[in-house]
Amino acid sequence: MILEDLRKEQLRLESLLMSAKKDMEQAPQGSLRITHTDGRVRFRHRENTQDRSGIYIPKDKLSIAKALAQKAYAGKFIKTIAPKLDMISELIKEYEINSSQAVFEAQNEIRQQLTTPYIMSDEEFVQKWLAIPYEPNLKHPENKDQTTANGEKVRSKSEVIIADNLKILGIPYKYEAPLTLPNNITIYPDFTCLNVKRRKVIYYEHFGRMGDPEYRDRDFFWKLRQYESAGIIQGKKLIMTFEDEDHHFDFSSYKNTIEEHLLK
Repeated sequence: MILEDLRKEQLRLESLLMSAKKDMEQAPQGSLRITHTDGRVRFRHRENTQDRSGIYIPKDKLSIAKALAQKAYAGKFIKTIAPKLDMISELIKEYEINSSQAVFEAQNEIRQQLTTPYIMSDEEFVQKWLAIPYEPNLKHPENKDQTTANGEKVRSKSEVIIADNLKILGIPYKYEAPLTLPNNITIYPDFTCLNVKRRKVIYYEHFGRMGDPEYRDRDFFWKLRQYESAGIIQGKKLIMTFEDEDHHFDFSSYKNTIEEHLLK
């Protein structure tokens, strides 16, 4: 998808730009002067623009020459990369779904009633996604003894915390919705979430009894193998969180990861 590729390139260039700016900030004041005397290269440190000659940099201080050279390179790199970033930012704005939706919403109410939008708004898309019926996991219904803010019955207090935080963050989700994999095995991710901005489904598994060897084999490793065989890889289409008897679940520890995958 063009928009997703543009965002990836934007992040890549922003990371490079940050590195270049860091090199410039950490470098010594002034600039590097390189001279050639009797066939030998010598480095000199010009501490200001008035210093035409510069102070000789001995071999044991070569790190100063490297930092100054890197600083000069970083300055030129920033001048090259900054316009590309600006261009990509403008392209992203042009490709944003909501900008196209704004054309429809700019019409008066009567015209809106007479026309059909080519692109659904985020709200309509979410409503349509949530309205798709599904048969939740019917195994061990007696274990669903905790209630979320949405009124769903879930299997643990940690799942209540996850569900309620997803709701607070405005992330649409389905609890234990079936997922049939290419090998015809059906699994039930704890949460099937929707990244509204990208209109992309992300699966969220919480493994809450990692201290139990039988649980690790029966649930964690088995599910992980199923996801991997289907090409659903952690960090791309899969989020995993964990806890055991000694390490209780803390949503805030995973909040940045969850926001990165589901809100950006």
